Amino acid sequence: MKNEINRKIRLALLGCAVVVGAVFWFLFGDSIQERLNRREFDSTEWKNPKNVTYNIRIRMVNDLLRRHHLTGMSREQVIAIIGEPDKTQYFKDWDMVYWLGPERGFLSVDSEWLVMRFNSQKKVSEVKVVRD
Repeated sequence: MKNEINRKIRLALLGCAVVVGAVFWFLFGDSIQERLNRREFDSTEWKNPKNVTYNIRIRMVNDLLRRHHLTGMSREQVIAIIGEPDKTQYFKDWDMVYWLGPERGFLSVDSEWLVMRFNSQKKVSEVKVVRD
């Protein structure tokens, strides 16, 4: 009888651990994996058109924004760092648009984009990572 109770307790604890682990992975697993897949920004790799389809940009964007304060730069300065903007029909109210890749997260339905807006002095006034 005592062995049966101990077995049931162990099974209950194992079941709880599985449920807690599954909930943890559902809530945080993608963000952990996204952090592990991040890459250091490399201007040449970013500009390479072949790398766009391999989601290189989305892995580098955090480092790009950390290392290069794009706000206040001219269009020419931005292009020197990350190349010409992508030609797209998305986000027409922004001045420069770069496709980063499929959105990060558990359910990747949309895409992520780096967008920039210029002020009247022709300097970057706003930079955002957005989803379509």
